[in-house]
Parts: sequence; structure tokens; C-alpha cells
Amino acid sequence: MIPRPLVPSLLLLAILPAMANAQPSAARLDAVAKRALAQEHVAGASVIIQHRGRILLHQGYGWADVGLEAASRPETVYHVVGPMLPFTGVAVMQLVERGELSLDDDLAKFIPEFPLQGRHVTIRQLLAHTSGIVDYHYLGDPIEATSRIPKGLDEVMALYAGKTWVNEPGTKWDWSISGFQLLVTIVERVTHQRFADYVAEHIFAPAGLHATTYCDDYSLVRGLSHAYRRFDAGFVPANENDMAYNADLRFCSTAGDLLKLWNALRSNRLLKAETFKMMATPDGPGAHMNAQDPKAQYGLALTLNHDDNHRRYGQHGSLFGYSGSLYEYPDDSLIVVVLANTEGQSAYAVTRALARTVLGLPALPAPARPAVAPLAEGRAAADEIAALDGTYLLTLDQPTGDLHDSYAQYRRTVRVFGENGRLSLQRLGEGPEPLMKQPDGTFAVRSAPQARYSFGMEGGRGVRLTIEPRGSGLRLSGGRVGAGDPGTFHADRR
Repeated sequence: MIPRPLVPSLLLLAILPAMANAQPSAARLDAVAKRALAQEHVAGASVIIQHRGRILLHQGYGWADVGLEAASRPETVYHVVGPMLPFTGVAVMQLVERGELSLDDDLAKFIPEFPLQGRHVTIRQLLAHTSGIVDYHYLGDPIEATSRIPKGLDEVMALYAGKTWVNEPGTKWDWSISGFQLLVTIVERVTHQRFADYVAEHIFAPAGLHATTYCDDYSLVRGLSHAYRRFDAGFVPANENDMAYNADLRFCSTAGDLLKLWNALRSNRLLKAETFKMMATPDGPGAHMNAQDPKAQYGLALTLNHDDNHRRYGQHGSLFGYSGSLYEYPDDSLIVVVLANTEGQSAYAVTRALARTVLGLPALPAPARPAVAPLAEGRAAADEIAALDGTYLLTLDQPTGDLHDSYAQYRRTVRVFGENGRLSLQRLGEGPEPLMKQPDGTFAVRSAPQARYSFGMEGGRGVRLTIEPRGSGLRLSGGRVGAGDPGTFHADRR
């Protein structure tokens, strides 16, 4: 007979393993997804969670089209930004497996016209983000002012070719999407195929995908959600053109297809197991990529990190008014895919919230959202408009350690001018908007209500403009380079 005092302890020992293996209900995960999406202020999203081979949640949220009030479905189509980048690595590693290139091959072997400025860069360094080549995403005007203009691969390369290198090759990890543009060019030159055709034949077809496609200005993508950026308390269309960027960023897919694609990779249908293991192993400086997060690492085209002590690898990102995230927790047999149609890293935040729920980890703190007071709609007087008129060349005021090194070369051209008696502001490549005077003497615009614009004056004329974010964002400052007329504003300052 078992003594009574031992019974609760024995029962507890029996219950604990069952609790550890318990899976949260679909209703609970649905509530977590809704809460996280509301916190991130997302127009629409689709989510799929696979745990131990079982689908726990496959759901759409919000609107695929806000204007038409068309709901997001589980299999709504999105531009995929982030989760597709590891498959650029897969394409390269397939060529390595076939002996058509080597990780130690020099970039100059395939793209001799790229200005290496006396340096040597390998395929491995491009995959591992240790090449030292500046990231054109963080240069400001070169891409932000042309983000609505389609480009050929050589035009994308021209955005950053010849710029100052951020570090010597192989010495430091620093994210650079420019390296992936070079990898796309290498894949095309080695295979003599368009990158889109190679990926369709060698990656999508073996994975059995049906809703994943190359999407550009010459494609009609059925079921594609509209892209949005936040404006005031709502949303407005995001009008970037996917053909302004790398060819490997021009893919559209669904959450379900991305899960199927990842499962194909992990079941060795796209790469050998030892090749994927190489991708998922920290490479060189990628073993210590982030001083703020000592657990953060990077392999070959693959982010390696943790949630508490649970390993995960995958990728997330945001562009074109879309956000994407795909992470596998290999020790937990867990995969979470989130796609959203709103700019910002919302998909990553939702992925982590859902994964932590499945893993039984405490929820992360809700993101801090500074309260934004209603903007005053004050108007500048005619003499003030004349005094502030000018084209200003802004740079990052004080680069900090948490920013990519490429930001040191960031610059943004804006003009301040009078338009029909009202002071207006225009960023190069974008439309003008009213510059409204606030009670404290600074100015503001509706597209970035937390930011404040202030002017340094000399001799009664504006000579310097500073943008203070008052929250998240970059503090930019720079001098007046000329009048605010179109000719000065659009002058070539390369």
C-alpha cells in the first residue's frame, strides 16, 4: 500500500510529462495572433503553425484589401520579404553540390566588372554577410528615391558599386542585401537561366508548390493582397515597385506554400542534409554578429537565434509594404510562418508571440507605442515660407552601434518650398505634403506624426534642417544646398 503523503508527488510526476507535451488549442493560438496583430497595427495577415507534424493553426486575419473590405484568408497571397532569402542560399548551395561553383570562388570570377577596389570577396562571404560591401537599402536616396522605378540587375548593382566599403572582407558580420543581388547575378551567369526560371525548376517544382510565383510588372498574381503603410490611425497604399530591388525579392506566395517549401528543404528534397547543416552553422564573424544579443548568429543565408533556450533558424524582413517571417525551432519540431501586408517587422513579432505560446514560454512585453498628440495645423506666414525655402541634404546625425554599418553613408534629399501659399515638404522620389507648424515652433507632417522638423537660421534664412524622431526612427540633420526649386532638388549629386 502506498503511503498517503507520497500520492500527490507521484501524481505530479506523472502529470508533468503530459503537460510538457500538451499543445495549445487553436482557440488560444487564435487569440494570441489577434492580440499580437492588433498591437502591431497590421492591415491583414495569414498564419500557419506546424508542431510535431500537426497543423495547430492556419488562419487569415484582417483585410487583404482594406478599400474593398476583402478579408485575408489562410491562403491569401503576399509578396514574400525575408523568408525567401534563405532559398537564394539554397540555389547557390545546389550549384556547390553539383560542382558548378565553390564557396571559395572569388566574386571577380563571375562578375569581373564589379569594382572590388583591390579586395577579394568570396561566395561564402556574400552568403554570410561578411563581404564588407555596403547595403544599398541603407544608403537613403539611391534606393528610397527610386523605389518606384523598375531596374535591371545592372541598375540595382549601380546603386552601390563604387561606394565606400563598410569593412574588410571576412572581418565582420554586417547585413548587406547587396551581396544577395550579386549572388542572383552569379546564379544566372552559371546556369544561363533567369533566376526566376532556375528557382521555379529546381526549388519550387521539387517542393510541389502551386501558389508561389515570380511577381513583377509583367505578372498578374491572383489572390495577391494589397500592400499598406501606416498613416495617422489607418493605412494608405505602399507604392514601392518590387522590380526596383533584387530579383530574389520578387516572389509572391502563401503561408501554406512557404511551410511546404521549408518542409521540402528539411526533408532533403532540395539539398543534402550535410549541405543544410553547413547553412545552419555559424560562419566566421557570424558566430558573434550582434553585441546586443550574444545568442544571435548567422550561417550561410540563414539567421540562427533563440527564444530563451529554444534554438530557431529562418528569416524575417519587410519591404514593399509587406512583412514576412518563417522560423523553425528544430529541437521542438515547431515551424511558424506569418505573412502580413503592412510595412514593419510585424510578422516577426507575431511569429515569436505564437512560438512562445506553443513552447510554454512567458509572453514578451507589448511594444511601447508613444502616445501621439493631435497635430496642430498651423500655417507658416509668407515671409517664413520664403525664409525656409531650400533643398536640404540630410545625413544620419549620430550612427549608433545597433545600426548596420551601411547607415554611415545614409543621405536623404528633401526640399522645403511654398506650394500655392502653403509650406510643403518633399522627399526625393515621393510626393509633397503640408509642413504644419506646431505650438512649440517646430513643424510636422501627417505621414510621420511623431517626428518634428526644426530649422537652423542664419541671416533670416534657413540653413539647416533637423528631423527629430521623438520615438523610433532616425535623427537626420543637414545643410541647405540650394533653392527649393525642381532643378536644384533633382540635381545629380552622385
